[in-house]
Amino acid sequence: MIQLLFDVAVLVLVAGLVFRQPLARARAKLAARRFEPTRYGLPSRDELDPGRAGPPPPKSAQLELMALTDAASQGDWRPAAAYLDHAGQDWDERWHRIQLLGEIATENSYWLTQWSQDRPDSGDAATLKAHVLLHTGWAIRGSGYAREVPAQHMRQFHDHLHAAVETAQQAATLAPEDPGPWVVMVTAARGLKYTHAQFRSLWNELTRRAPHHFMGHRQALEYWTPKWHGTDHAMLAFGEHAIRTCPPGSPVAGIYLYAVAEHIQRQGKLPSTPSSKRKRLLADVHRALNQVPEDNPYLPSLRHLLAHRLSHSGMFDQALDQFRRIGPWCGAAPWTSSKDPIAAFDTERAIAATNAGRRAKATQGLPESNFAKS
Repeated sequence: MIQLLFDVAVLVLVAGLVFRQPLARARAKLAARRFEPTRYGLPSRDELDPGRAGPPPPKSAQLELMALTDAASQGDWRPAAAYLDHAGQDWDERWHRIQLLGEIATENSYWLTQWSQDRPDSGDAATLKAHVLLHTGWAIRGSGYAREVPAQHMRQFHDHLHAAVETAQQAATLAPEDPGPWVVMVTAARGLKYTHAQFRSLWNELTRRAPHHFMGHRQALEYWTPKWHGTDHAMLAFGEHAIRTCPPGSPVAGIYLYAVAEHIQRQGKLPSTPSSKRKRLLADVHRALNQVPEDNPYLPSLRHLLAHRLSHSGMFDQALDQFRRIGPWCGAAPWTSSKDPIAAFDTERAIAATNAGRRAKATQGLPESNFAKS
């Protein structure tokens, strides 16, 4: 009889642990319906904008981009060359500009072809051309599993990636100090099924030039995911290393957030890392991102991921801080994976705001959630 009572008690305890998390979040969501965002220093619901991850660039930057587009439409590559040159050796900014110019070149590549012909010794032109080839190849392949990609598309994908690598190698010779060509090669590596040794060789060349290159890290993380050529352990270790080595002002610590999101998406649960360690890592990311300049182009998307993960980890004070910094913008993951991004964003910030300041609640109340969506 005593053993029976003991077994029943264990079952009740286990059931409580299993159902505690969804019930706790359900209660929190119910309370969030009475949420008054302005009381917590947050924008009203009417101000929420699902069209962007963060504020638009300054008017001057918008006008500059319009002028670049106009010049490109007339075949004039010189403004684009000056635009890249003005970034200097701010390699993250330079790569962001490569991406913006790549969008223009994807629509109209005549000016880029003319640039390459007029200045065959230009590493910038070669890097941009390699990036466009890479981007076009991935667009042909699509985001589906390999078995879902038509054979002809897969051949075109590989052809574009080989061409991108060849062009990037030429760019690396023309501009030996620039990490940009190596970002192209690191990105192509997973699609071309490079071995770990081949990949590490590319990675060493990239990080020798720019140890904390954000997009370089973002693409390297993809290589180490289980869906490509890595494992959960390798992926998470890469993300944690990004936190440990992140210098002040760099957004690279946020790479860890992508690793955790990928794990949850594939496994349907959080990594097996102890909760206390996960919270320490999130606290480190929180501190690191708060040191990043507000005009960093990668920061808004990272803030959304961080706010979501902090709230789901019961770190409500830090989550509320991120939601305040985000402001009215909610056009980013994870909210955009919901049918109603505004509602998903508003609910999560309500949960964070209404629980912030309750130290016992933050440490002992709502448990960490495995779910990627609210």
